[in-house]
Amino acid sequence: MIEELKRQNSRLAIINQIAQSINVEMSYEEIIEQVATPLRSVLPYDLLSFCLIENDELIIKSGVPKEQKKLGVGWMLSGKNSAPWKAIEDKSCFLRQDIWNDSHKYEEDGNLRSLGIKSAIMAPLLVKNEVIGTLNFGSKFAFAYSENDFVFVEQMADQLAVCIYNSRLFSEVLAIKSEWEQTFQAVPDRLFLINPRYMVLRHNSSKEMTHKKSNQTCYEMFSCCGGQKKYCPSVTAFQTGRPAVQEVMGRDNKTIFNISAYPVSNEKGSPNYMVIYVQDITTRRNMESQLFQSAKLAAIGEMAAGVAHELNSPLTAIIGNSELLTRKKMSSDTTEKLLEDIKSCSQRCSRIIQNLLTFSRQDSYAFEPTLINEVIKASLSLVSYQIEKSNINIIERLDSAIPPIMGNKQQLEQVIINLLLNARDALEGISSSIIEISTEMKCDRWSQEPVIMVNVSDNGCGIPDNIKNNIFNPFFTTKEKMRGTGLGLSVSLGIAQTHGGRIEVSSTLEKGSVFTLVLPLVNHSVVSSH
Repeated sequence: MIEELKRQNSRLAIINQIAQSINVEMSYEEIIEQVATPLRSVLPYDLLSFCLIENDELIIKSGVPKEQKKLGVGWMLSGKNSAPWKAIEDKSCFLRQDIWNDSHKYEEDGNLRSLGIKSAIMAPLLVKNEVIGTLNFGSKFAFAYSENDFVFVEQMADQLAVCIYNSRLFSEVLAIKSEWEQTFQAVPDRLFLINPRYMVLRHNSSKEMTHKKSNQTCYEMFSCCGGQKKYCPSVTAFQTGRPAVQEVMGRDNKTIFNISAYPVSNEKGSPNYMVIYVQDITTRRNMESQLFQSAKLAAIGEMAAGVAHELNSPLTAIIGNSELLTRKKMSSDTTEKLLEDIKSCSQRCSRIIQNLLTFSRQDSYAFEPTLINEVIKASLSLVSYQIEKSNINIIERLDSAIPPIMGNKQQLEQVIINLLLNARDALEGISSSIIEISTEMKCDRWSQEPVIMVNVSDNGCGIPDNIKNNIFNPFFTTKEKMRGTGLGLSVSLGIAQTHGGRIEVSSTLEKGSVFTLVLPLVNHSVVSSH
């Protein structure tokens, strides 16, 4: 009894030693090597195999001797007529004391006889009542194992199962971590993680970041926000706990960045960290600018005749009044009246020319407080003649209470002019033609936030259903070849989206159309004006 107690204590010490020596980073071979030697002192064996279930197969992962290839478990067991599978299905150890003389035969018996194995213990590896494999011992002696050995192997298998399960979880975590690391590094744009003090915790290996020192703030390390965090959307995202996006100008005042900030929140919903994604969109914006300019030049060509007529009338008055002043003396009252007329007409010419020059110049990307009603009036000053000469009546219904928005005046003028000229073209051949342009402020039905709406409606021919889905496509037009480029609505939609808005269309054939420019009152996705 004393000898048996000593033996049991030794076994418990070995189990404890093995549990402490196995770590999650070990391979299956290393785990078995860690187990094999200590076990020999308390459990005789000639064959030791460690198997795991994979795709309904029980596969030997490691064992002693190492050259063993199968224990009746290294191949697909369709009927599962195998002693290890019996241990798995019963979820308990299976002891075979005399395999050669056993009346019940199992698939692996022939292989075991060739190896000289006469007795065996198969112990299931149980984790959370689920079997993940088996631990198998074999001896060349019949009746080599006692009931105490049976209990010890069961305890040993339970401890080993926990170690294997933890190792598996660790391997899965490492694999997932590796995949995310590769994904993180594969992003060509700048991607980094910051804390609420704007310290960079991690970043990918983009070219600008490889030579940067650690323990720096993001606005010190990178030039994407002009070196000042106040222009970065992460400031807003940390305050609100919601994602934010903004376009900003770099320190060189040439490079344009689109910065997206995505908060990583704790269980209370407060952002602990911020993922910052930075794209250099300078090339894209330059291409858009060229496209906008092409459409603008087409509109200028169309407006040229109207502008010439608008200038001709005040210039005629200026010339006539000037001749009257030089031909004969007049009373001071008459002279003052003529001079006032000359001044008024000159200012009118100046405004028309200034509006045309402003509209035609290459866009800068500065967004600034802009009154949409003033944009509409400037647009009407350039196109009203072309519209009115076609016997079209223009009705203005502008809400004077609409506040300023952050926007680009020239780009918004381009949208309004395109919509007005399209409305004019839709009224060709229509009697009692009317174009109505109105502004209003409403709660957006999609975002539930306040928006400004500019409505341009006509009582023209309407848009056929079969082309409604194509009207915003570049170069799509129903006009004659010399009258339209097909860029107007496409460019207008691009400008609206740049301002964080959209263009909506409502049209009924033979009754007319309404184009609505929807702009957010509080715009979070505009270019910084710094």
